[in-house]
Amino acid sequence: MIAFLGESLIDLISTDGKTFLKKIGGSPLNIARNLNQLGIKPIIISRVGNDFFGREIIETLKSENLETKYIQIGRGNTSTVIILASPKTPDFIPFRDEDKNLEIPEGFNLKNIKFLHVSCWAITHKTEKIKKIVANKNIKIAFDPNCRKKLFPRKKIDLDPIYEILKNTYIIKPSLDDAREIFGILPEERYIELLHTFGIKYVILTMGKEGSLVSDGHKIKHIKLLSKNVVDTTGAGDAFWSGIYYGLLNDFSIFKAALLGTVISIHVIEEIGGVVKLKDISDYLKEVEKYENSIL
Repeated sequence: MIAFLGESLIDLISTDGKTFLKKIGGSPLNIARNLNQLGIKPIIISRVGNDFFGREIIETLKSENLETKYIQIGRGNTSTVIILASPKTPDFIPFRDEDKNLEIPEGFNLKNIKFLHVSCWAITHKTEKIKKIVANKNIKIAFDPNCRKKLFPRKKIDLDPIYEILKNTYIIKPSLDDAREIFGILPEERYIELLHTFGIKYVILTMGKEGSLVSDGHKIKHIKLLSKNVVDTTGAGDAFWSGIYYGLLNDFSIFKAALLGTVISIHVIEEIGGVVKLKDISDYLKEVEKYENSIL
């Protein structure tokens, strides 16, 4: 079983800066919804406001037969993000409210959780209870270091909670932009080396159209597949994570899991929004088989 800890948002996505398409978003929520389409039922630990956006998020998840009992409802507003859709890394403006007050549910049982996915958004404000749960050595922490200065209270990245969670991380998938925000500008393989020094088993560095570098601590493989029609990269990283988790939960190697993530992400970036209608998993697995021998 897999659990997701982090933000549930409303994304207002624009391609022209004038009109906006409203989508349910938040990286952990996107990945969970993708996995649900692929036949894996996740647990979602998140927080929304007591408003129409919050109710829309909860009702949408219920309509998709996803469990909502761990989604907290605060007195404030549901956090909202304005996104400028782009074939490159999209820029965004966050309006954060209730997601900053996310708590670990009392009595939450980790016993049957194989992976706990933690978004950087979850460690920017109230972090003591979250620090305690991610320090649990009996659970595999997957950390999404989607950290940006604008997410932190002083508009400056606080490295202390980031380094603390890195020490307990099993798998991490930074984008090149994520890595530069945390470590500065370095050669790509140096980011991988640095992250392994924290004791992280699997490191995947995504590099946009240049593909990804996938490392198990012993070898690094470059996976590169190109999309013919890039429309919106908003959900690319979340789709990639979805393939990784499907693969690892089905005993794929990290390299095959990353290839599956690549195949799914190529599909997603050809449409607008963080979550799109996915194909049957068998279609993606056929694509993996097509490229597996030549890439892996």
